[in-house]
Amino acid sequence: MYARSFIDLDADSLRNPIAVVGFPGIGSVGKIAVETLAKVLGAQQAMEFFSKESPSRILVKNGISHLPRSEMYFYKAAPDETSDLIILTADAQPSSDEGVYEYADYITKEFNRLGVKSVYALAAYEQEYSTFFSHYPAPPRIFVSASSESNRDRICELTGLVAIEKGVITGANGVVPTYASTIYNMDGVCLLGETMGIIRTDYRAAQKLLQKFVEIIGLRANFDMLDEPALKVIEIIEWAGKEIQQKANEKEEDETPPDRYIG
Repeated sequence: MYARSFIDLDADSLRNPIAVVGFPGIGSVGKIAVETLAKVLGAQQAMEFFSKESPSRILVKNGISHLPRSEMYFYKAAPDETSDLIILTADAQPSSDEGVYEYADYITKEFNRLGVKSVYALAAYEQEYSTFFSHYPAPPRIFVSASSESNRDRICELTGLVAIEKGVITGANGVVPTYASTIYNMDGVCLLGETMGIIRTDYRAAQKLLQKFVEIIGLRANFDMLDEPALKVIEIIEWAGKEIQQKANEKEEDETPPDRYIG
């Protein structure tokens, strides 16, 4: 891992720091959420990281290319807020299981150096179409996994948050907070916004996820900038719902009853 710093940060300069991470994944929910959070708060870029385990491709925008990288931002809490924020996102996740754990080790070691006591991951919870539409048009639910019962119960007291009964959270979004809790005894939390696979960029889920995250940590922030892209997501959901219903109707019409013989 290669890193370079833009701001000198150390534990003595931070106040009750909380780390929040979000990496590319289903619906880009986590990445959209943390990038929006950094933008809304006006967070400063503190560091960037380059991993040999990143996918072997370069990213190009407006004819300018760069290697896949992770970016760490710093938000200095206002006097009436309780915690500074360390915000981390990336262009890509490591391309192997070993790479994910090496990445988690490097990142959580940095969090530990900065005195972080809690690590939150913002990501997606993909639902089957039938389950998703059984809840829609209500706002997307936020599912919770935490490193302790007390932390899980505290978070789940907030309206609309649901503890994950059983399952698997794959990739860095699951490994980083859990590695932090296991190796460094930090509080590790995964907050997962409800989505479905057809949505490539789920701004609707990311917005709801951010609203709950800032509520949990006691931060004031407004995410109205996601209102318009969230409406476009609703258009996709409505279209998908009509397509699913149409196919279901066509299937019913094609199913002719078998011949019956009475003799």
